[in-house]
Amino acid sequence: MRDVALIGGGIVGIACALELLAAGRSVTIVEPGEPGAGTAAGSAGYLSDGEIFPLAQPTVWRDLPRLLLDPRSPLTIEPAALPALLGWGVRFLCATRGSRVRAATAALASLNRHANDALAGLAVRAGAAAYLRREGSLHVARAARVFERAASLVPLLATHGLRARVVGRDELLRLEPALDPSVCGAVEYPDAMRCTDPAAFGATLATFARARGATLVPAAARALRERTDGTWRVETTHGGVDAREVVVAAGVWSRALLRPLGYVVPLQAARGYHLMLPAAGVAPRRTLLFEDAHFCATPMDAGVRLAGTVEFAPLGSPPNYARAGMLFPAAADYLPGLRADGATRWMGNRPSFPDSLPAIGKAARHRNLFYCFGHEKLGLTQAAISAQAMATLVAGGTAPVDLSPFALERFL
Repeated sequence: MRDVALIGGGIVGIACALELLAAGRSVTIVEPGEPGAGTAAGSAGYLSDGEIFPLAQPTVWRDLPRLLLDPRSPLTIEPAALPALLGWGVRFLCATRGSRVRAATAALASLNRHANDALAGLAVRAGAAAYLRREGSLHVARAARVFERAASLVPLLATHGLRARVVGRDELLRLEPALDPSVCGAVEYPDAMRCTDPAAFGATLATFARARGATLVPAAARALRERTDGTWRVETTHGGVDAREVVVAAGVWSRALLRPLGYVVPLQAARGYHLMLPAAGVAPRRTLLFEDAHFCATPMDAGVRLAGTVEFAPLGSPPNYARAGMLFPAAADYLPGLRADGATRWMGNRPSFPDSLPAIGKAARHRNLFYCFGHEKLGLTQAAISAQAMATLVAGGTAPVDLSPFALERFL
C-alpha cells in the first residue's frame, strides 16, 4: 500500500507529488493522460504575482449585459451551460460584495507573494529552470480610462506586499518598440515571470517525479472509498489503488469525486483558448497583458502565444475555436505587423470557483483525505506554493500560508 494516492497529474498534481516525495512519502499518481500535460500546458505561460483580483467584482452588475451581448467579449456563456451554471452564478454574484472581494483579494495575495519564488525553486530542483524567465510584465492600456484604472491598483497592490509601477507612454514604447504608438501607458509588474514552454516544463517535472520514485497509474479515478481504518481505495477505470492518504488534485474533475462524499463543490469549467503564432513577425520582450481586451501575449520558445477569454460551456462539448481566432485581430491592434502564418489553436478547461479562490485543505469529515484544485487561470503560477502547503498538511504540520480562506467549508 502506497502512502499517498494523488488523483490528477496536471501541473498542480505533479507539483504536489514532488513535494510529497521530498517529504519522504511514497506516491502513486492516478492520471488518464500524460502527466504534466494538463490545462497548464496550453496556458498563457504568464506567472504574475499581481493577479490577485477575483473575477467577481462589484462592477460586474453594470458590465455583465455588455459582456454577454458583445461577440468579441472576453466572456461568453453557451446556452447549454446555463442550467448547470445557475447555482454557480448565484454564488458568483454574492461574491461581488465589497467585503467578499477584499477577502478574496487578500487570500490570493497571500499565495501569490510566495508563488514565483516557490515555482522557481521547484524548477531548479527538477532541472526545469531553463523554462522560466523573471523579466517582469507590462499591463498595457490604449484608452486613458483603462490606463487610469490599471494605475489606480498600484497602491492596493503595495498594501499586499506586491510591487508594481506606472509606466508612461514614452517609456513604454522604449521598453516595447513593437507596440503601436497609440498605446496610452502601462503598469509594470517587475517580479512577474513567464514560462517559455509550459508543456515541456510540465513534462520535465513529471519526468523528475518518476525519477524520484512516483508511480503512475494511467487511469481515471471514478470513486473514493474510505475503509474503517481510515485508509482509502481509489476506484479507477482500470482497477483500484490502495493508499493511506488521498490527495484530490484533478482540476475540474475533482467535483465528481468529492460530491458523493458530501462536500459542496461549486466548480465549473471556465474554458480558455490560445492561439500560437510560430512566425509572429514581431517579438515582445516580455509578457504583455492587454488591459482593454483582457488577454495577453507571451513570447515563448516556439513563437508568441496569445491567450485569454473565458467561455462557460458543458464539459466535453466541442471547442469553439472562433474564440481563439478572435485573439489575433485584437492583438494586431497593439502589435502592428503581427502575422498568423502557421497559427495553431488550443482549448482547455480551467477549474473555476465563483470566488476565484482555489480549494486547498484537509477534508473536514474524512480522515486522511486532502484536496488541492480549482486554481482557475493561476494553476501554473500557484502550483508550487500550493504543493508546499499540501505536503505540510499531509505531514500534520502548519502550512506556509493561512489556508482557511481556501477550505471547501466556505461553501456551506
